[in-house]
Amino acid sequence: MMLNLFYLNLTKNAKMNIFISMKQFGKFTIIFAGLLCISVMFAGCFSRKQKSTIAIDEKMLQEAIEYGKSKAGLSYFEFVEPWSVYLGYEVGKGRATIITPFLQAAQLAKNAEEKRLKPDINIIRKVVSGKYDTLNFSVITYGDEPDSSRRIRAYLIYDNKRIEPVYAHFPPYGEFNRDYYQQINGEVRFPRKDIPENAIVKLCIEFLPKEQETEQFSHKDHKESEIVVGRKSPDHIVTEFVFDLSKYK
Repeated sequence: MMLNLFYLNLTKNAKMNIFISMKQFGKFTIIFAGLLCISVMFAGCFSRKQKSTIAIDEKMLQEAIEYGKSKAGLSYFEFVEPWSVYLGYEVGKGRATIITPFLQAAQLAKNAEEKRLKPDINIIRKVVSGKYDTLNFSVITYGDEPDSSRRIRAYLIYDNKRIEPVYAHFPPYGEFNRDYYQQINGEVRFPRKDIPENAIVKLCIEFLPKEQETEQFSHKDHKESEIVVGRKSPDHIVTEFVFDLSKYK
């Protein structure tokens, strides 16, 4: 009430000055809010750019490219042998390969050389930087059932601590081979943070126990026969691939 009486007693010019001041204040508020939004957007873009920018050893890249070119013509398994741990051709076992930045760059250069192309260092640098802050493994293991891969869990052991993967992919079904195994090809990645370059780590591939079936594939007076080829595997398997990181480029 007092404010209304005060406003009525003001002169016309005073009222106009107040109106103009309020209008200018409103414009200033809008401009300030807009600048604030733009600043936040630029800050976000800058932080993302900074996060994605990783200092890659250029000397290592050049060395890897020359190494890959010199190995053109080798099979994949021959090429990755120095970076692989092989535990045998049995259910639950197989081969694990640590895909270091050096090996990944060398593989790209090898592929280019075999196609009579010049390795593009910019493409190689971009691909390598995408996995530069993780420990990356490719895995070939074997199951005894088509859906064995659905029971696989992968984790890393370092300093008696279990580290879960930031990425893990195993197909829903294996590939049947001539020895009645299901070959399972997978990929797992773990955070590199707090793991020294000379650490000894264990890549664990675990086949979880089979779920108990609630229904049998049988009729009342007839049961389906079961054909077992070779030795039946245990229900629960844990396989450890040991890697001394100091041995791998």
